[in-house]
Amino acid sequence: MQIFVFLSIVAVALAAPGPEKRIVNGYPAALFAHPHQASLQVRSGTSWYHSCGGSIIARNKILTAAHCLQGQSAANLRVEVGLLNLYDANNGYKQTVSVASFVIHASYNGNGAGIPNDIGIITLSTSLTLNSNVQIATLAPRGASFAGVRCYITGWGRTVGGGATSAQLLEARITKITTADCAARWPGQNINIRHICVYEASAASGSRPSACNGDSGGPLVCNGYLAGITSWGVSNCSGNYPSVYVRVSEYLDWIAARV
Repeated sequence: MQIFVFLSIVAVALAAPGPEKRIVNGYPAALFAHPHQASLQVRSGTSWYHSCGGSIIARNKILTAAHCLQGQSAANLRVEVGLLNLYDANNGYKQTVSVASFVIHASYNGNGAGIPNDIGIITLSTSLTLNSNVQIATLAPRGASFAGVRCYITGWGRTVGGGATSAQLLEARITKITTADCAARWPGQNINIRHICVYEASAASGSRPSACNGDSGGPLVCNGYLAGITSWGVSNCSGNYPSVYVRVSEYLDWIAARV
């Protein structure tokens, strides 16, 4: 099988709207449902493109995946929050903020088995104004398992492997599985306690929800807590293998030192 990080390969251009499609076997998210969600965008010429997701963890900090930031410069990045549709010019909640700086975990290895330490923090140039659709996420506590809990994944990523990304923020509910189960389903990938995995074993093949390209860096929320950061999965986004996330509760000290 081929694995890949969930970075957007064909990004959504913010210059003109496209068709609204769904995260792999997911549904459009409702206003106020995911107020911690952020869109990380990259500049190309005069246009901006959605590249990755992120989560608000302080008024001027966004938590995302390291692979979303590697090779980028702060000057070519911006963050939008408070939006559902990437083309909605003014919904009363949206804020667009430039990036002052970012940091990637010193031990991140994009070529290592399991893609270890795929975590980064963005510092915004100005602080966000909190409102009903812009809120700080609550980090999962140390030692949190969430095994068997049906969690939420969200993002503007592709709705099928190799397909189009979504203009609309989409969500899906999916079950958090144990580390041992995830490791058994991903032999050779060095799945460990610093990963958190979701997989819908009870769903029929072809109907399983999954993260996909463009969802990278976005949140996994379990019981109201930010439990994971979208990292990697199988290349066709079929849902037949677990989607793998960075386990936020294993990085609380690293995060605290930078917030």
